Amino acid sequence: MNMRVDPMPTTPALPRRPAGPTPWRRFYYGIFGGDALGLAGTAMLAALLAIAIVGPWLVTHDPLLTTPQTLLPPTAEHWLGTDHFGRDVFSRTITSLRIDFIVAGLGVSGAILIGSLLGLVCGYVGGWFDDLVMRGVDIVQSFPLLLIAMVLILVMGPGLESIVIVTVLINIPIYARVIRGETLSRKTLEYIDAARCSGASEMSILFRHLMPNTLSPIIVHGSLNLAAAVGNVAALSFLGVGIRPPTPDLGVMVAEGTNYLVQGAWWMSIGPGLVLALTIFSLNLLGDCLEGRLDPRRTEA
Repeated sequence: MNMRVDPMPTTPALPRRPAGPTPWRRFYYGIFGGDALGLAGTAMLAALLAIAIVGPWLVTHDPLLTTPQTLLPPTAEHWLGTDHFGRDVFSRTITSLRIDFIVAGLGVSGAILIGSLLGLVCGYVGGWFDDLVMRGVDIVQSFPLLLIAMVLILVMGPGLESIVIVTVLINIPIYARVIRGETLSRKTLEYIDAARCSGASEMSILFRHLMPNTLSPIIVHGSLNLAAAVGNVAALSFLGVGIRPPTPDLGVMVAEGTNYLVQGAWWMSIGPGLVLALTIFSLNLLGDCLEGRLDPRRTEA
């Protein structure tokens, strides 16, 4: 006798809940928008900044101490060899990176402060003051900035203070023009009219309502301008009108090293030149990433 066996009821499989994004993915896409180059540039810049900050504890020799051990190749004692005065190239490179970051950072910070204030006032007030400042900006930007920097340094004399002042002066027009344009486009918006109708003073409108809305272009241009400032400091020193020896500077070290390449002393310029190139490259990558994240026109595109 055949008995019919009913199949056992099966429980329908529940839909699998998709796994949420990992903290790393939230960080990567939330901060960098999936820009791998921006992440790489930030990592390189963070490493270089860390080296510059802890530089005094990393140097193995006095960067200014001359010794009879001239033009030694890289060894366990001198990681990047020695130069024509017997000075340790590694110690001088680390010290140079710290000095160049400080000089470029101070110069760009001063240019941001003065240029942003000028652009804000010019865009908001207008009139003869705007025309006068903008014509001065046009005159400055009509010349190569490196040429203007060389002339100013020759007038003031070489030195760290002169480099900082020149970096401020040649970069003021960049921020004045950018912030003026942002102010012109925003001062007629409704929230400015609402602030004025509520009794806000002109100073309050300038610094509480207009200035905070110009931070995005300042951040983008500041990061890109910092890369240009580091390159300009090194270029001026390379040409002999910037930071003067024996003060360590990447541009000076590359210039001195080129004189001994024919003797096979490649380490004198390769190490400082590589550090300089990585610094400028990382700052440009970071600036491009910030522009993509903060510029609404590129975000919409």
